[in-house]
Amino acid sequence: MLALSNLSVMDIIKNKNYLRMEPYFTSSEFKTEIVGYFNNIEALNVIYKDYSHKSDDEKVTNEEIMPSKTTYDANLRTKEDQLSNKYKNDLLAAEKKGNNVEISRLTDAKDKELNEFKKENEKTLDNAKKKIALYKNQDYENIKRAVEGKTIIKYYITKGKNNVIYTNIVNSSDINLYVKNSAFYSMKFPDKSLKINNDMFTINQWVGTSGEAYFIIPKDIDKTSYIYENYNYYNSVRQRIIKEIIIGFVAFIIGITMLFLILKKNKEQIPFIKKLKKRYNKIPLDVRIFIFIIFSFIMTIYTDKVPFFYKPYNYAQFCTLTIIAFYTVYSISNIIMAYRLYKNREEFREQVKKCAFYQLSKRGIIILTMFAGVAIFGAYITVMLSSRIIIIPMMYILCYLVFIFIYSFNKIRFLRSIIKGTEEIVSGNLNYTIVEKGGGDLFKLANNINNMKAGFKKSLENEIKSERLKSELITNVSHDLKTPLTSIINYVDFLKKEGLSKEESQGYIDVLDRKSQRLKILIDDLFEASKMASGAVELNIEKVDITALLQQSLAELHDKINNSPLIFKVKVPKRKIYANLDGKRTWRVFENLINNILKYTLPKTRVYIDLIERDNQIIINMKNISSYEMDFDNEEIFERFIRGDKSRNTEGSGLGLSIAKSIIELQGGRLSIEIDGDLFKAKVIIPSFSQPPIET
Repeated sequence: MLALSNLSVMDIIKNKNYLRMEPYFTSSEFKTEIVGYFNNIEALNVIYKDYSHKSDDEKVTNEEIMPSKTTYDANLRTKEDQLSNKYKNDLLAAEKKGNNVEISRLTDAKDKELNEFKKENEKTLDNAKKKIALYKNQDYENIKRAVEGKTIIKYYITKGKNNVIYTNIVNSSDINLYVKNSAFYSMKFPDKSLKINNDMFTINQWVGTSGEAYFIIPKDIDKTSYIYENYNYYNSVRQRIIKEIIIGFVAFIIGITMLFLILKKNKEQIPFIKKLKKRYNKIPLDVRIFIFIIFSFIMTIYTDKVPFFYKPYNYAQFCTLTIIAFYTVYSISNIIMAYRLYKNREEFREQVKKCAFYQLSKRGIIILTMFAGVAIFGAYITVMLSSRIIIIPMMYILCYLVFIFIYSFNKIRFLRSIIKGTEEIVSGNLNYTIVEKGGGDLFKLANNINNMKAGFKKSLENEIKSERLKSELITNVSHDLKTPLTSIINYVDFLKKEGLSKEESQGYIDVLDRKSQRLKILIDDLFEASKMASGAVELNIEKVDITALLQQSLAELHDKINNSPLIFKVKVPKRKIYANLDGKRTWRVFENLINNILKYTLPKTRVYIDLIERDNQIIINMKNISSYEMDFDNEEIFERFIRGDKSRNTEGSGLGLSIAKSIIELQGGRLSIEIDGDLFKAKVIIPSFSQPPIET
């Protein structure tokens, strides 16, 4: 019953167009008939209007003869050129000799040849006209016979503002009355509902908005005509489809009821079916799904081509019904299985883990590719056997196998290169790079390994650098703390001696004060740098005039600048430029940068300090010529206790630039150093007022 219902559904879907109220008159076959008939009417009344009253010359238009005439003119020009070249030398020779008789003879001969060619060419042109006229006469007669002989379809067409009427209806004074009383079926244009149809649009377009067209099948239609026979055939198919719907619905209800009763009565399954089900469930889930899809695909093609509902009934139809019944039971079993897995998620997860695809993916790409190849091979062999067209699937299979071989070979070679790369990296060769090519998972794997290697290499370099800087930090801290501390100890020993004068004691005390102050500054800077690095510092952010702040820094160091052997070139705007900053700490940055300039600049050279505002950013540039060789990295100068004077004879803790960089970055700005030979350039970039922080 369910198989019968399945066949009914397939046949109904295939023949759904027959379910319309007027299946024949709304079919593409009838529309094609009307359009062809209309095209003949249009040709007879427009292209061949008054054709029988025209002479043979009038029947052929200039447009139709133009190609032949163009060829005639081209041939004539070519012949004229040939004759001119042929007689040119003889005419020139006769002219030089002054032989007028010879000139006249040659000219007459040339004209004679040209006239003969013209006559032949004109005959060809006349023949072309006759051929065109003959073709048009035949076409006219064929169209005329087609229009006048098709009395079974009546037409009534009005066109133009004057309502010119074209019709084959006798006594057609009132077309609407004729349609009402005499029409078995009628079509009227323009019809907006049919404009989407390309065939019908042709009629709508010709009739336009100022006219109308009626195509009518009269009630007194000849019962032996092909239109009436087609009409009856389409209606008979419609009746059959309606019966199929009823049969299919009843069969479905009966089938479902029987299935429910059988399942309810036989809870304990037949041993054979139980054993078969147990074996089937052992098949991996994805393989079962694949088999079901392939089987469904085959059955769709098969049922689409099976004329089950047509007489006479035979043994083949019984076999078809059996096959469909088996497929129906198989489909229902799979639906029940899918529903059970949907309800039992734990069982579904276990089934997924047992999937062939899941298992094969662990074993490598070769097995997976072979599996896919065999599957597609089987599917196309099935199609080949059903269609009996052997060459197409065989060519496809051959191309597929060649493609799979090349694809698998390239993937395996790529996989081997990845394995080799990982072995190189494991052995410590961090400069080895796996060549990334193609796409897919292997490409992603190679890319990820390269990125991991690059990250590990960078991390290792940073670790080595960190260890080096840590060692230098300990050395520098020890040196910078030891120097003032040693001086303090020595001068304390001096003060312990007896017999010192008051002036000597005071001198030692002054030295002790200076050394202890330097030690205090060093320790304060060390604590400040530590707090900046950890971010454990509170900033008092407010609206600050950066122009005034820079000028204040220069003013407080005015004496040092004047007493130095340096020439300062300061370029600061007169207007106020605002930024959201901690004024006190930003002033310290400027002070540190200017003090570094005073300490490390080559005497008698210029120092440039510029302040500009551009693209919502405030930029402060400080440039000077170093008195020391700068054989260090741009970023290295920001490390703690790194100083331009490696002999460490100048005052300073080596923490100034590190603290300055931290202060600027905490305020959303950026401090960078550029070194070009002996040219040292410090650039401070700060977002102007109400602008977001700059990404560092």
